[in-house]
Amino acid sequence: MELRRKDITIRPTQHGLLFLGILIAMLLGSINYNNNAGFTLVFLLGGMAIISLLHSYKNLTGLTVRPKHVQPVFKGQAAVIPVDIKGEAAQGRTLFLKLGNSAPVAFSKKEENSRPVDLRLRSTRRGYLVPGDLELTSAYPFGLFRLKAIIPLPVRGIVYPAPEPGTFPPAFAGDTEEGGEKNSRLGPDDFQGLKPYVPGNPIGHIAWKTLSRGQGVFIKDFTAETGNDIFIDLDLIKKGSLEDRLSMICHRLLEAEREQLRYGIRLGTAFSRQPARGKSHLHRCLRALALYNNPGAAGEARS
Repeated sequence: MELRRKDITIRPTQHGLLFLGILIAMLLGSINYNNNAGFTLVFLLGGMAIISLLHSYKNLTGLTVRPKHVQPVFKGQAAVIPVDIKGEAAQGRTLFLKLGNSAPVAFSKKEENSRPVDLRLRSTRRGYLVPGDLELTSAYPFGLFRLKAIIPLPVRGIVYPAPEPGTFPPAFAGDTEEGGEKNSRLGPDDFQGLKPYVPGNPIGHIAWKTLSRGQGVFIKDFTAETGNDIFIDLDLIKKGSLEDRLSMICHRLLEAEREQLRYGIRLGTAFSRQPARGKSHLHRCLRALALYNNPGAAGEARS
């Protein structure tokens, strides 16, 4: 959004009101005593105040404020809202930026044409985080007038449930009676044979003897048993409130990703995802937890 003069409101500060009171007193004294030096000083100071007002407007008018992508956070953490402020070299000095009930952040663009600033907003509940309007104020240059602009930030972030450890029922996961599913992964246990080399395969698994005989580049294929895949069904977790259960699932998903296990979840009819692993898979699952039964999120958590 580009700030225009009609978007900016102006009020005198306490120092400005005090300055105005002194000028009025000096003017009355100059009139009473017919003091030409007093008149000169009053008009000089008054002219400086008017010129400072023009500089105050110039400092803000034409500034462009653009919010950037908000990274997901967990409930209770402070979300970072990056904002890019762009303007001419002489603009954007001595600003204060405020979001909601958070403390104002001091900012000055100095000589750069564009400069980013990170605003922080504490997340109090899972779901969408809507920053709301940004309040931008400035008393530049002399602190006599305070200019304020309200800037809407058309971005929103995602707040995951706070991860909390918990105890799951014995058959909370998987397609087997024990709640798991056997699978294999690349490992050091059993040699399965040779397969063509693909860029990214471990160099230590290259079959050098085969390569030295001119038969091509192959790697040795080893497999090892990983144990059970994890599949968590929200409906099978009976203890605790909905928020407690979602926090437990969140913690278990993070653990499974850290342990490089395959995991999937089912959240009633709203979301279901088969076991897999990776950052993208984890984000989809955590996003579904964040938006489960969340107003305004209908249709966005389904996969």
